[in-house]
Amino acid sequence: MVQIPRLGMSVFALIMSAFLVIAGAPSSFADPSPDPDLAQSVAAHEEWSNEASEISVGHVDLGPRLIDGQWRAGLRHDAESGAVWRDPNQTVLRVGDAAIMTAPNSDDYPFLADVAGKPVYVVPQTQNPGVVWLGWNTQDPAVTATIDRGLTMRVGPVSGPGRAWLFLQSGTFGKPLLLADSGAAPGDVWIDSGTHVHANWAFSAPGTYTATVTFLGTTTAGEAVSASTTLRFAVGDAASASEALAMAAPAAAPADGASASSSASSSGAAPAGSGAADPAGSSSSALGAASGGLPDWAFLAIIAVAILSLLVIGALVVARSRRSRAEQAAAIAEADSILAPLPTARGEGSGERGPGLDDRGGEQ
Repeated sequence: MVQIPRLGMSVFALIMSAFLVIAGAPSSFADPSPDPDLAQSVAAHEEWSNEASEISVGHVDLGPRLIDGQWRAGLRHDAESGAVWRDPNQTVLRVGDAAIMTAPNSDDYPFLADVAGKPVYVVPQTQNPGVVWLGWNTQDPAVTATIDRGLTMRVGPVSGPGRAWLFLQSGTFGKPLLLADSGAAPGDVWIDSGTHVHANWAFSAPGTYTATVTFLGTTTAGEAVSASTTLRFAVGDAASASEALAMAAPAAAPADGASASSSASSSGAAPAGSGAADPAGSSSSALGAASGGLPDWAFLAIIAVAILSLLVIGALVVARSRRSRAEQAAAIAEADSILAPLPTARGEGSGERGPGLDDRGGEQ
């Protein structure tokens, strides 16, 4: 009977290990580099600009805003005069020749296999002073006060002369985590409310690119909301900014079993309740991964492991109880067989004689 508590402790340890693995997995990518430049605050009434502009250096964040009840996706630009939110449809992000790097030839980067050892244009995760530094944040005060836990950032479809990737590097030596690939279905990135993250944006060839980005979320009141826009890139010094501004939003790929987001609207958000997907159910929740959140699938997995473990413990206890009762019954039966009197031989202690004896009154 001592084995049952030991077994229970072992199963309990297994449950706790599973919980730690599930709870710890997303946070491994939560803050890939504790860069002090990532510490920032966003004011409630920062300016919004619809003027055409080009940004080639400096810090820019893509993020959702809630302005006068309307959800918008904008680019927060740290200008010299202060932070300004710009309409992505009227903004060109210049990724100049200073961004050229050699793609790694490593098994850790299987998604870059086609360009391994070749020059690519990279907006790095860690700031390069000569290249625009593009990240994302969910720090608008109206957003943090309204949204439930966080949002999903859906990146794609993407159009351009080459291929584009978005990936996150964990620490200095950590393996990369692919978030979006223009050659695949749109990628979903879970972002906790009130966070600020940067990742690597890579382009295989110079030219102009457009990328649809949609923020999907649910308010604390249970209302689905979304905001969609188009990012415009001029990759290489020779790429035309005016061409990038004139490009249409990329069309969604034909349905082939993989989900694809609809083409972007203007900087205004889709109407509230437009059927936005639940952010916790996105395909890249492991990245909630990207910003350390614990998506709903993790909670469900924890609950499932706990229930399964309880069922296993219950089954083992019942089986052990039945086995103990069987052993006890067998022991009682064996004891009864030992204590029972031996059977008496026929005729012993009675007036009967055995066969073959002739009672002739002692006569020979």
